[in-house]
Amino acid sequence: MVVKRIFFVIFVAILFISCSDDSEDYHYELLETEDAVVPEEFEFGKIYDITVKYIVPDDCYIASDILYEYDETARNIAVISLVVDENSCEPLEIEQELTVRVHALQTSPYVFRFWQGEDDNGEPVYLIVEVPVVTQSDESANESKETHIKM
Repeated sequence: MVVKRIFFVIFVAILFISCSDDSEDYHYELLETEDAVVPEEFEFGKIYDITVKYIVPDDCYIASDILYEYDETARNIAVISLVVDENSCEPLEIEQELTVRVHALQTSPYVFRFWQGEDDNGEPVYLIVEVPVVTQSDESANESKETHIKM
């Protein structure tokens, strides 16, 4: 029983020491969206890829992910990057892409707001794209209109 307790204390001490962060400092930063590739329309129930294009300024930006948040009927999308705080960063200025999957589960249009930075007053600036949602019955009706000619 005593051996188990000693082992447990040593294990917790090693875990605590290994979790302490003595490495380089870092922070997270939003990267401005350069462009977005979005389908012209969604069909209700299907899954779609949305591609966000952004610029990596230097090699201290080492990992990126998508920030996807609901804002009432809109979807705010931004690229969030892990940035190592270091003085010897080499400029890159390369365009990269990330993709987010969207499952079209609403019948109203999707409004995507891609974060592009802030204006002079510190207010967010967005690239706004609205994507209508169609159902199979909508597509059948349009197809019928196109294939049948009134006489």
